[in-house]
Amino acid sequence: MVLALCLAGSFASVLTAQEPGGDSVRVCTFPAAGFFARDANGAASGFEYDILTGFAAASKLKITFEDVALFDQILKDTASGKCQIGAATIAVTEERKARLSFSNPYFPNRIVVVQKASSAFAQPADLKGRRVAVVKGTLSEGLVAAITGARAVLVDDDDAAFQALLKGTADALACDSAVVLHYLKMNSDLAIAFPMGERSFFAFALPTGSKLKGPLNQHLNSLSKSGAFTKLLAKHFGEANAEFLAEDVAKASAKP
Repeated sequence: MVLALCLAGSFASVLTAQEPGGDSVRVCTFPAAGFFARDANGAASGFEYDILTGFAAASKLKITFEDVALFDQILKDTASGKCQIGAATIAVTEERKARLSFSNPYFPNRIVVVQKASSAFAQPADLKGRRVAVVKGTLSEGLVAAITGARAVLVDDDDAAFQALLKGTADALACDSAVVLHYLKMNSDLAIAFPMGERSFFAFALPTGSKLKGPLNQHLNSLSKSGAFTKLLAKHFGEANAEFLAEDVAKASAKP
């Protein structure tokens, strides 16, 4: 249940899936455990990757995945049209909706604070005078900045935030609940301290007025109706979580 509750503009590498007879779509990506990652050979995998390669195949599109070094650069490049789709566990907010368009949601999320199990942080006030690692440009950065006396340690990605906590250069970190469990499985000495902010949903970001929004939403709806969406959730986040995650997303998608 925790999973449902809480998870430089230079391009580092490129991976392309070709479908005959279609247009080209540039997807800008950012690493997030379970959602988008590359192995040692550069092969991509993850929930977002599977959704978008399926969309490309169904729509006869040539899709190119380009890794962006900084999260907030994806938001800028998508808003400008440099990226036609931003796939980076992007939470939908009113501020972001003012400059970006969004697909239907595909995953529930909440920001959580992670600590070493030996720590005893239980509320935001406990972080006064403490160093809290956050990825630059994310919702976590703003939430930590609003805590009186907390000292934000800005890092480039989730892995750097967890490394800062494990190595002692940060006392805690704030991160998407959707990716936290991946790290907790590998580090038994870490634990969730408490959630922060409002519950949100991840969606694919697009430039305002993008013609891809309608077809992408149709693909997401098709996955949901066929049951393929639940199977993808089970593949990446476990069968025990898949059903209630799919129901949560379906309810959010149904809202105007």
